[in-house]
Amino acid sequence: MPTISVIIPVYKVERYLDACVASVVGQTYPDLEIILVDDGSPDNCPALCDAWAAKDTRIRVIHRSNGGLSAARNSGLDICTGEYIAFVDSDDRLEPETLERALRAQQRSGADLVLFHYLCTDENDQPLPDRTPADREEEALMPSQFWEKFFTSGDACTYYVVAWNKLYRAELFHTLRYAEGKRYEDMFLLPNLIGQCRKILCLNFRGYRYAQRTGSIMSQGDPRNYLDRSEYLLEWTTTFAARGDTLRAEGLLNDAIENLAEKDRFDLSTPAQQQRYRTACRACADAYRDLAQRTGRSSMLLRAALLRLGLPVYQAFLKHKA
Repeated sequence: MPTISVIIPVYKVERYLDACVASVVGQTYPDLEIILVDDGSPDNCPALCDAWAAKDTRIRVIHRSNGGLSAARNSGLDICTGEYIAFVDSDDRLEPETLERALRAQQRSGADLVLFHYLCTDENDQPLPDRTPADREEEALMPSQFWEKFFTSGDACTYYVVAWNKLYRAELFHTLRYAEGKRYEDMFLLPNLIGQCRKILCLNFRGYRYAQRTGSIMSQGDPRNYLDRSEYLLEWTTTFAARGDTLRAEGLLNDAIENLAEKDRFDLSTPAQQQRYRTACRACADAYRDLAQRTGRSSMLLRAALLRLGLPVYQAFLKHKA
């Protein structure tokens, strides 16, 4: 059984794929299983994947119909056999010693999850100092401390959220998979992932070279323009409420309501999108009713009832209350 399984989803990255795979193949820690998931890529990527597998026996290739980043990661998770798991996006690169340093740090600390830092680069792998986040403190965190760091980190929350700057104990994914068909799939997964951890180790070592290129998923506009954001905020509301953190849950719920109130941001041109929007709005009312039951606060029942009448009614109430 390999020590680390590295899962690389592949889609329309013909220009970048060889450099990405080479950076994984060339790791100073060699006991790897490298899984290339061709997500129905229409360019030369399928052939490039097969060529790499012919050169290195550690590489396995999955060819599947296009299903998106989450589905590709899940396909890799379904077959990986390593004791630990790492994800690499196929237009990015690892520094040569990244996996070795992350693994040694895990072995010293016993952490369930190890985070390493990253460097932003352009499409030609040249560093972008103005986009690269600042150095950070190296520390071991319990889940409650992780969330305090996350919610106070502002724009630096990328470090805590993304899939690709982490070494995971494989058992964390025994019951977890990425939400398919969603943007911000890392956000949907994060609460349940952290909920399984006893210790999280945060490193300052910049082991990941994160390419900033046009056309990537991460470059496709303001998150507030997509219903996925409100949907993951509602899921987070439910998760934190169930854990007894009703104050945090209410804050997340109010963020979701505020986002949904900006209705003109969303593409509601299809019946399916309109139904998603209505479902999210109803979920806000249900979430306030659940919080009322947990806290005994009648004011939350009022908010739930007003939300049932519609967001315009609820907004009028807030304006009058102010």
